[in-house]
Amino acid sequence: MSERPAKSMYYFEGSAVRKLDPSEYYEQPARKTERRVERKPVHTERREAGKRVDKNTARKLDKALAFDFKYTVFVVASVFVMVCACVMMLYWEAKLDSQKANISSLESELEALETDNAAYKMTLDNMYTLEQVYDAATNELGMVYARKGQIVYYESANEDYVKQYQDVPN
Repeated sequence: MSERPAKSMYYFEGSAVRKLDPSEYYEQPARKTERRVERKPVHTERREAGKRVDKNTARKLDKALAFDFKYTVFVVASVFVMVCACVMMLYWEAKLDSQKANISSLESELEALETDNAAYKMTLDNMYTLEQVYDAATNELGMVYARKGQIVYYESANEDYVKQYQDVPN
């Protein structure tokens, strides 16, 4: 190998970076050409050529190439679990869709009932006027307005109701 002066591999010139060809500084090693021989697997060679192969080696090779029982059980179990998971997902998705449809129908039924209720309330409100109520109360039932001093106010801690334990004083 010839000695070359130590140069920097990269250097900057202006705003562009130049990459130098590394073959200038390093010699490429001579490549060796190997002749590749294509080999057949051992178990096919044994069958074809009738050669004897070590029993231990043949057993290991057959074991490596064959499916192991544990591996097969694991794969079958994994596939079973995945199929069960997919079936369950589809089942729950269908159930969810049916519940959404049920909720939607119940909401529309509730809306219809609220509309009917509002219509009945409006009918009841418009059935009798205040004049008709006053006329029925005074003429048919004999009611009169309260006079001054007839109304007695009580203080109560609970404003929802009042319990009367004795007669109201005059």
